[in-house]
Amino acid sequence: MPNRSEMLMNLGEHYICDLSGCDPALLFDSKRAKALFTQAVRKSGLTIVDEGYYEFSPHGFTCFLLLAESHASLHAWPEYGYCAVDLFTCNLDFDSQPLLHTLKDLFGCRHASMRRIERQGLLKPEALKEMA
Repeated sequence: MPNRSEMLMNLGEHYICDLSGCDPALLFDSKRAKALFTQAVRKSGLTIVDEGYYEFSPHGFTCFLLLAESHASLHAWPEYGYCAVDLFTCNLDFDSQPLLHTLKDLFGCRHASMRRIERQGLLKPEALKEMA
C-alpha cells in the first residue's frame, strides 16, 4: 500500500514569504507599494479578478488580490521595513519563483525567507479504489 503522501493529489502551491530589510520609504508610500505589487502579480501572468486594500493608522497596509488561480496578499509594516507576502496558486504549471524574486527586488529586501507548502487534501482516484 502506498504511503499517505503518495495517495494525495497536489491541488496547489502556497508560498509564505517574509521580506525584511525592505526600503521603508517605499513601504511608507503605500499607494506606490500597492501599485508595484499589483503590477508584478499581473505581469507574472496571474489573473487578477478583484482587489482589496486597507491602510492602517498611523502606517502600514494590507493589499489582497483575488486571483482566478487563487490569491496573493501583501502585508506591510513600514516602520520595521518588513513585508509578509502570501501567494497561493492552483495552477500547477505556474512557476512562482520569478514573481517572488521580483517582489524581493522591488521592495529592496535584504533578507527573504520563503516556505512552500503543497496544498494536498483529496485522495487520488486510484487511492480511493485501493481502499475500497
